[in-house]
Amino acid sequence: MSLRAVLLPVIALILGLGVLAGVQNTGFREQVESTLTERAQGALSAAGLDDVDVELTGRDADVTAPTDTDALAAAEVVGGLPGVRTAAAYGPDGPVSADAAADGSDDSADAEASATPEASPSADDASPEATEPASDDEPSDDGSSDDQGDDSEKDEPTREEREAAQEDLVEIPNITFVTDSAKLTKDGRAVVRDAAEVLMEHPEVEVRIEGHTDSVGTEEENQRLSERRAEKVLDELVELGVDRDRLTSKGYGESDPLVVPKTFADLEKNRRVEFDVTN
Repeated sequence: MSLRAVLLPVIALILGLGVLAGVQNTGFREQVESTLTERAQGALSAAGLDDVDVELTGRDADVTAPTDTDALAAAEVVGGLPGVRTAAAYGPDGPVSADAAADGSDDSADAEASATPEASPSADDASPEATEPASDDEPSDDGSSDDQGDDSEKDEPTREEREAAQEDLVEIPNITFVTDSAKLTKDGRAVVRDAAEVLMEHPEVEVRIEGHTDSVGTEEENQRLSERRAEKVLDELVELGVDRDRLTSKGYGESDPLVVPKTFADLEKNRRVEFDVTN
């Protein structure tokens, strides 16, 4: 018997065992993730943290909450569950650590302390000039002038500027999120950066960020998810330097589908964030 005739069955057996082990490991991992997800959601609900999303990758958990405080609290709850190896906290602006949250609190306290005046002058100490009425030739304290009306008119975008901005915004690819959460994917963050660049190129317009979901799940859940995703994009744009006063956000849930869903591809099309120039 040749060596080749002996080796071929042995190699086939090894490959078959490897495939079988891979399938078993995948099934076991999915079962672990499903079980831990149920435990985590139950624990969060018992702790009054119903607005927190949990995503398990093996035994490692990512928790996303509307506030940094809730994110840290949720990570502590989920991280203490049997079977969970790690729990990472994500707030509205991304990853959150306990040290960063503490530093932020200290900074705000210091800011309030520094804003408190050491002493206020008494009425007797006020200079006579401060009590004299302004003359007719001097500008009023409210800073109003005839030129302000002209400036506001210059800041108002023209129809051509609005249309140009809308055309550029429509060309932006769809922003993607982690399933059933307002956490941006890596590609989603890149698209938001593209949107920020477009908005910087059109500083004269104001934009409403509109969130939409597919029809999977309840209407209430989808409405809340669409609002959180639109708010997340707004916060990211502000973080990237876009003026907050130019932006608003609104969620439409599943109420305004792009297409009638018949396939999984249709559902994906309906999950989207759109930019609408409002002025």
